[in-house]
Amino acid sequence: MPAIESALRKKRSPRRDSESNPTYPLPTFRPFQLCTLSETIPSGADWLFEMKFDGYRAQIAISGSEVRVYTRNGYDWTEQFKVILLPLKTLTKGSVLLDGEIVAIDKQGRTNFSILKTGIAAGIPLKFYAFDIFEKDGEDLTQMPLIERKAILEELIGERDADDSMQYSHHVVDGGKSVFDAMCKGGHEGMIAKRADARYIGDRTKSWLKIKCTKRQEFVIGGWRPSDNGRGMASLILGTYEKGQFVYRGRVGTGFTEAMKDKIMAQLEKRRLVKPAFASVPRDIARKARWVKPELVAEVAFAEITPDGSLRHASFQGLRADKKATQVVLEVPADDTSAGLDPGVGVEIAQALGVKLSNPDKVMYPGTEITKAHLVAYYAAVADRMLPHLKDRPLSLVRDTDNDLQKTFFQKHALAGMPKTLKSGALTKMKGSESRILWIEDLAGLVGGVQMNTLEFHVWGSDRHEPELPERMVFDIDPDEGLDFGDVKQAAKDIRDILGAVGLQSWPLLSGGKGIHVVVPLVPEADWNEVKEFCQDFAELLAKTDPHRFVANMSKARRKGRMFLDYLRNGQGSTAVCPWSTRARAGGTVAVPVTWGELDGLDRANAFDIFAAAERAQGLDAWEGYFGVEQVLTERIRQVVKR
Repeated sequence: MPAIESALRKKRSPRRDSESNPTYPLPTFRPFQLCTLSETIPSGADWLFEMKFDGYRAQIAISGSEVRVYTRNGYDWTEQFKVILLPLKTLTKGSVLLDGEIVAIDKQGRTNFSILKTGIAAGIPLKFYAFDIFEKDGEDLTQMPLIERKAILEELIGERDADDSMQYSHHVVDGGKSVFDAMCKGGHEGMIAKRADARYIGDRTKSWLKIKCTKRQEFVIGGWRPSDNGRGMASLILGTYEKGQFVYRGRVGTGFTEAMKDKIMAQLEKRRLVKPAFASVPRDIARKARWVKPELVAEVAFAEITPDGSLRHASFQGLRADKKATQVVLEVPADDTSAGLDPGVGVEIAQALGVKLSNPDKVMYPGTEITKAHLVAYYAAVADRMLPHLKDRPLSLVRDTDNDLQKTFFQKHALAGMPKTLKSGALTKMKGSESRILWIEDLAGLVGGVQMNTLEFHVWGSDRHEPELPERMVFDIDPDEGLDFGDVKQAAKDIRDILGAVGLQSWPLLSGGKGIHVVVPLVPEADWNEVKEFCQDFAELLAKTDPHRFVANMSKARRKGRMFLDYLRNGQGSTAVCPWSTRARAGGTVAVPVTWGELDGLDRANAFDIFAAAERAQGLDAWEGYFGVEQVLTERIRQVVKR
């Protein structure tokens, strides 16, 4: 272990020109966090509100005087936006990656997209409003709460002259209705509402909401209708992409100058098609239409979307070169600020999968509104992430027929009346004995479990087809009641570092209770006896070398003030909670995979309920690469931790 400990003490340092002048590489582009359209203004001190800028979303990467400007799709537009570069070149001697909007200001003091388009070509003054920060001096800040990131950003930018092209986007905490009314009265596009405690997620989420004073969004041009005199166009024919199909959304025939029409027509002529790219078009529209490849994106203001999905009273605002046509979908306001698990959808999913959902309105967690139908909708939302950890693995169910969380019980075998979507059979263990097992193959199996009032899914570490060879190890950190979650996090990171020193990569799982599981994927070569022996040796080594923090004995008396490192989950027939499984605990909490970087910013192991977990599952994969790691528990590794 001395060699391992020595290796752990070595840290990477930034590249240095000299000891007193550290330099950092230019940050690379990252996916943007995007807003969800909403008609509801959230309230409370956990929300902050900013102006919605009418410009180009941009990411600014800086290292000393080196600056890069990236568009929403990651294109380098540094040359196009050279008029904003001067203050950025002197912003820091280190490195930063900023998120914000590049805008042009009209005579009324409003951000104006039409002027911005002209400004890019003519070189007129533009401004960059920074409203978030990804990293600073090589340190990832995305796992910090937004309110803390903005404090760092405000200190970095400092007080600026009003004419400076670099500006900080100020916010107001709470009072969203007043902010919105002021934005609309001032003729602005609207406002953005953001969760003050949320981390940065490079995807569309409901922790960032956009509330618009007027309805406006992007549409793709699929054709045009000629003017009655046969010269030029009378209107553009618009569409959006929905589930791979190009859908007709109506026309826009106002908002153009003659010069605009000429420029647009020049681009349309280069994209002529004989037949429409739309899935379908009304006959009266198609009769006089000319068709083009759906590549150009237009910003359009409108009064409303009709019940059949078409625009009313549309007005052209300009073309957008920063957005891909295939990314343009019809924006539908979210009903509320929750993750939107619809119990009605849950009932429909169960029916479609052939599971009769009895009593779908039954409340599954006392003191909440979480019903059986909500749980079906939840598992449908996370199935793609959960099933790779669950499919074809022998499992145990934790059920609660009384729905009071007081009398839960484990089920490992098939019972009469069990839904057919849950599979049952037998396998032979290493000892030669036959064991009856349950397993799940798909979402229908999960829904079948919900129908049986299942609140937890626990899985073996091996596939039922190779039951003698585990595909993972789990170190379950179970703290004594008096310990802080910070102690658990530090223990998890220490375990990670020691495993890493012997060549094993690991991932953290919030248990949904009070602990953390450190999970190690394996190529299935070592058998259960070898894996369990290693895990026991590892736990006992930690307990021996750090007895004030760790204990390898599950006795409650010996655990006082310490953490039990549970290695017993690594024997054949033993189970551990499956990632993304709900827990039989108050509030409907979930066992959620997180990154090691995220762990520092979390304050409890039950940080996610089903609504937060469902939203999270739609974003980036915290365990990206987990199933691609090929690591083997070799004899050399096993000998390192031998007592």
